[in-house]
Amino acid sequence: MQNNARPFFDFMAARESIRIAKERGDPWPWSTDEILTTWKFTNVKREHDRTTIWMRENWTKPNETRPFGEIVFNCALFRYFGTVEFAEALGWRRKWNPEDVVDLAARRMSRGERVFTGAYIIPTLGYRGPKAEAVARHILSPLWQVRDRLAHIAEATRSWRATADALRAMPGFGGTGFMAKETLQDVIHTPVLASAIDRDEWCPAGPGARRGLNRLAGRRLDAVLPEAKLVLEMIALLRLSRSQLASHMPRLELHDVQFQLCEFDKYERVRLGEGRPRSKYVCHSGLV
Repeated sequence: MQNNARPFFDFMAARESIRIAKERGDPWPWSTDEILTTWKFTNVKREHDRTTIWMRENWTKPNETRPFGEIVFNCALFRYFGTVEFAEALGWRRKWNPEDVVDLAARRMSRGERVFTGAYIIPTLGYRGPKAEAVARHILSPLWQVRDRLAHIAEATRSWRATADALRAMPGFGGTGFMAKETLQDVIHTPVLASAIDRDEWCPAGPGARRGLNRLAGRRLDAVLPEAKLVLEMIALLRLSRSQLASHMPRLELHDVQFQLCEFDKYERVRLGEGRPRSKYVCHSGLV
């Protein structure tokens, strides 16, 4: 892994240079790399993305004194839809009625307004009706019932791994643990898990990160490895990053490595003619 990590680190450095150039007010394009200029790639650190910035400033921070179980639930609610527009229309939930979500989603869809993010695939548990019904009734409703138990685990253990293990037992949060990870990466920036002791010791690898690791290790892209092995490989990359990243790079956490392995896989798919990302980049004002 050590000998093959350079392309991954170079990719992250190039992506971070784009963010810096944009924030500095440099004229577009901010890169000579045609792939990075054409296609949409997330920032190296998720907290720099527009959606996450909005969420923390308008969703979690104003509600950080609310009951911890409520915070966990609302982080999951936000990430399951993943759009600022839907979160603004729905608002933070202190009480839960899934029909509020189903009705709002139906109204917005009838007007051609955004409901779900296109950045990742939303699990529906095989439900064949509207996606919002699957999420609200079959995923978020069971989560609401156990929200306080999850918060208790987070408080008692100060471990996002232990909290994730409990969350992954819930419908819609299992498998690779992608949605559990997405949810708890927001929770970890709230009082619920702000003092997590294992943020650089464990992180589940989503499907894209698994492919990214397979690329760096020279394995088949569809190779399936135990989660523990994948975590060790990500930790090795994190340790290497301490000495091998360019000077303009921020200090990474383990989740940043996991997150960017997925973006690196997207980049390599384009470079090698294996496929294309979901979205092209559209230049606009503000943060990427």
